[in-house]
Amino acid sequence: MKTSYSLQEYLCLSLLALAIVPPLAAVIYIFVRAAGGISVQFLTTMPQQRGISGGILPAIMGTIWLMVGTAMAVLPIGVGAGIYLAEFAPNNRFTRLLEMALINLSGVPSVVFGLFGYALFVVILGFGSSLLSASLTLAALTLPLVVTATRQALNVVPRSFRDASLALGATKWQSVSTVILPCAKGGILTGTLLGLSRAAGETAPILITGVAFYLPSLPRSFLSRFMALPYHLFITATQVPGMPQERVWATAGVLLFLILTMQVGATFWREKERMLKKW
Repeated sequence: MKTSYSLQEYLCLSLLALAIVPPLAAVIYIFVRAAGGISVQFLTTMPQQRGISGGILPAIMGTIWLMVGTAMAVLPIGVGAGIYLAEFAPNNRFTRLLEMALINLSGVPSVVFGLFGYALFVVILGFGSSLLSASLTLAALTLPLVVTATRQALNVVPRSFRDASLALGATKWQSVSTVILPCAKGGILTGTLLGLSRAAGETAPILITGVAFYLPSLPRSFLSRFMALPYHLFITATQVPGMPQERVWATAGVLLFLILTMQVGATFWREKERMLKKW
């Protein structure tokens, strides 16, 4: 058992602690501050007096609806595009340019996607300020992450699996759909969940596409306006005089719990799939 470390190893351990400790401390601090404001009533009732009293049920349900809508829009497009790029696209200049564009899109500020969503979904397509417009905007934001995750997950599958499937007489699509895709499902779903967890905390894209601060009712369809936790947290923390601080911290704790649930779930799913792999 190693009992001594070199100066370089101590330096690396210090940098690792510097990277882990501050975010971990922030998460613990938020949950500690949130504990005093979270109750069954806070989670299950409608807001009152511009959110100063009552609960945040519409914001919780609006966020869940938003994630469901985003997943429904981004999964078929993102996975399909990833499959094409990994398995069917020719290795030429256009494909390389497309891959570079996807990488660059991952770094575009979210407010730019919000303006894009407003122009396309709200104005041009006429969906108005609604859950549908906001979901499609977040799907556009998440799409590069899902495409990249799909490509990477497919590229990890050994080439021998493809060769064996084709040697047995399967077509290219049969090989991809029945052999390669099932082997890569863990990585694809992990990337999708991580992308959705990022989208769940975004405020700018939904700010101009359908979110409302005070709407004491649940969404009735994807054409309804809605409340969402990140925007509700932003407004209550900065623009509502007399807002009790424990309610602000409680809202932050609920949002953080939702995001961490998706991220931790994605991590456990990935590890489970990794343990089940025989190759």
